[in-house]
Amino acid sequence: MMKVLIVDDEPKLREGLKSIVPWTELGYQVVDTAANGNEALEKHGKYDPDLMLIDIRMPGMDGLQLIEVIRNLDSEIHLLILSGYADFDYAKRAISHRVDGYLLKPVDEDELSKYLLQIKEAIEQEQERKALNRAASDMSREQFIQTWFNPESKPDPAALRHMAERSGLLWNHYQVLLVHHNGSDESGEETDDRLKNQLIEAFEDNGRGAVFSMHGQLGILMPTPVLTAGGRKELLQLVEEAASRAGTAITASLGRQVHRLEDVADSYRCAKERIRERFFYAPGEMLFPESERFAGGNTDEERQPYDPEQLMEQLYYAVDVGNVEVQQKLLHTAAYAMVNEEYTEERMKRAFVELLTGVHNKLMQHHTELQSRTKEYSDRIAAIFRQRTAYDLCRHSSQFLEELIWQAGNGGRDQEMKRIMDLIQRNYKENIKLETLASIFNYNSAYLGKMFKNTTGEYFNTYLDKVRIDKAKDFLRQGMKVYQVAEKVGYTNVDYFHSKFKKYVGTSPSNFRKELDL
Repeated sequence: MMKVLIVDDEPKLREGLKSIVPWTELGYQVVDTAANGNEALEKHGKYDPDLMLIDIRMPGMDGLQLIEVIRNLDSEIHLLILSGYADFDYAKRAISHRVDGYLLKPVDEDELSKYLLQIKEAIEQEQERKALNRAASDMSREQFIQTWFNPESKPDPAALRHMAERSGLLWNHYQVLLVHHNGSDESGEETDDRLKNQLIEAFEDNGRGAVFSMHGQLGILMPTPVLTAGGRKELLQLVEEAASRAGTAITASLGRQVHRLEDVADSYRCAKERIRERFFYAPGEMLFPESERFAGGNTDEERQPYDPEQLMEQLYYAVDVGNVEVQQKLLHTAAYAMVNEEYTEERMKRAFVELLTGVHNKLMQHHTELQSRTKEYSDRIAAIFRQRTAYDLCRHSSQFLEELIWQAGNGGRDQEMKRIMDLIQRNYKENIKLETLASIFNYNSAYLGKMFKNTTGEYFNTYLDKVRIDKAKDFLRQGMKVYQVAEKVGYTNVDYFHSKFKKYVGTSPSNFRKELDL
């Protein structure tokens, strides 16, 4: 809708103009009216109208004076003059201020409608031309950025400065942010287009940077550097919200802050290196130059060579005897060794597939009950190739082997109940659910809950709460703060932890600490 402001000192005429013309049908909306020039100036600033209908004879500032002031403020606004006088001198002066028409009072509805249609067409053509010019400008700027970041391009510093200034990119600081969408290859181009539009809205429309595409990556050249952990967190949230609106998940990487135009390409290459190696960094974090790589903090004792046969045998025994802690440690040992030996992502995944397949095959030789789920286990092993980071790879593999541990046990319900209780003892701080355990052991959740109650004498959630509270008492005895203990035993809400503790112990966590003289 085109916005219209009506300016006339006669109330009846203002109201009459609002009612005699089918504004909405013609594509207009009357946003307000004004009784004099000063009021019109104020409302022009408030509404930024596309069209103003202005009476030429008003007390104080007359219509022509108002038009002169408005035209200096807004060179693109459209103007229609209303007058009770067929005064040629007024008409000539109005023409010099580029008005769209001159209407005599009383206003003829058909004549005004004809003007409105013409003006609407002119405004739409102007908007289309602006959009084309903006697209051409954006394309020119993006092409400049692509040339700027091309390692084979060696632009002259003076020419580089000229192009940066011409493109609106002559800033005091620069930092490149690269954004990689984690979608499938088939939907890559379409997803990139949606994501790019969302990034333009989030960054360019708010003056936060210039969005560009280069070598299959989306990026933002930013004028304000992000140097703190809090800043990186806020920036990642902004990008993830844009990605969510585009229907995809992303990995984001920041390059270094630079000041010179000649160094901006280095910021791009720095960000690109982290994106290329994203598999070896923690998921869900903003990558930046000082991000710690997977296995980067290993001690010399942990830097062992990768021996697949030995590790496979050790993993098999750990699973066979049901030692989850050892199997987790062995998996990380394997992953660290592969990284230290500079395995690529693909090679590392293939090695894990071989490792887990070997363990599974050895177990089936001694545990025939596993054979009924061979297809399921094969799918779980194949899912290794879908893991996005080394951390995800280790976690997925560990969960798979833990399932084998439970399934390869001595059998029997009593043994299964023992394993469930052991799992709770080791994972009490996690969000353990009866439904999850039921799916692992192939039971209906209601039936497993009944079995649990018959075996332990407690409902599942009550048993879990009591384990947590017992652990909490141990931590309180160690002198830990109440809020720290709550988080450590799996309660995100401190007040909820207070109520649970008092229910099972008979006193609050704070009083419990006081009684211990801590």
